[in-house]
Amino acid sequence: MLKSVYVAPDEFIAITIKEMLAGNNIKAIARRFETSWLDGLPKIMKGGWGDIVVDEKDAQLAEQYIKEFLQEHEEIQPDTPEE
Repeated sequence: MLKSVYVAPDEFIAITIKEMLAGNNIKAIARRFETSWLDGLPKIMKGGWGDIVVDEKDAQLAEQYIKEFLQEHEEIQPDTPEE
């Protein structure tokens, strides 16, 4: 069974995370929320471009890799508005 481990804010970050996981021997899929006929509605409702899914047995390790990767590469994360 597949489990979502990360909601990517855009396609670039989704592909980057997917490839990073592949480099660590974890098969991942970048699953896009949007379809052309909904014109951006899923991104607003789900809070991102799409999610990264992995096999349930790899989920915990994948989440750890993603956390470490994002901490090391803050420059690829989109700017978040300050409150």
